[in-house]
Amino acid sequence: MSDAVTSWDDEFTHVLWRAQNAVHRTVQEALDDLGVTATQLGLAVHLDQLGPLSAADLSRGFHIAPQSVGTALNRLEKLGWVSRDTHPVHGRVVLYELTDTGLAGVARGREAMASTNSTVTSGLTDQEVATLTGLLRRVTTGIDGPEVPVVSAWPIRP
Repeated sequence: MSDAVTSWDDEFTHVLWRAQNAVHRTVQEALDDLGVTATQLGLAVHLDQLGPLSAADLSRGFHIAPQSVGTALNRLEKLGWVSRDTHPVHGRVVLYELTDTGLAGVARGREAMASTNSTVTSGLTDQEVATLTGLLRRVTTGIDGPEVPVVSAWPIRP
């Protein structure tokens, strides 16, 4: 076994950090025309997939700080992408739902992300992309625990 110390630049966490910064920068450039961040688009995409949810549901489900979710949802509301409504059963809970403008924005965002995904992975084979994606999921699961479906803590029906 070698006693050599691994260079800082060769450590997994450093390489992952550099890759994350490069991908984040590329994603944000692709979303500039939409006027949203990757987090804002991600929340909107999940509202499209899952239906109305509270900020707390989104925060819990995606391990994002409640303040960050609140800021993102406020921006989406100012853009007309989401509307807020009082929960029909639990009156103090606020649910966020996509508007028609938000649905159109999500569709444009999905297109931008598909193009960006192709650009980011263009130097890799399909097998390498699948392997890397699986390994990164394992890293995430090792830190955050297993993926749990995002559901409302406040069902619509009592």
